[in-house]
Amino acid sequence: MRYARISALAVPLSAAEQEQVQHAAEVAGQDVEEFMRTAVLEAASDPFLTALEQAADTVARRAEVQHDYAH
Repeated sequence: MRYARISALAVPLSAAEQEQVQHAAEVAGQDVEEFMRTAVLEAASDPFLTALEQAADTVARRAEVQHDYAH
């Protein structure tokens, strides 16, 4: 079954980048599409990214509290 592609994920790659992705997919034992799908989903659910987002929210909340306290 083919799914509609999200145009934002259709990022053009240079020839060198395409070769790099092709090689990495071969090493992983996947076709390029499966390899890129896996890489995108893993990056989107990266726990480090989640921690950074939470830290940014915490800093923003603390800045608001300090700003309110200053007045």
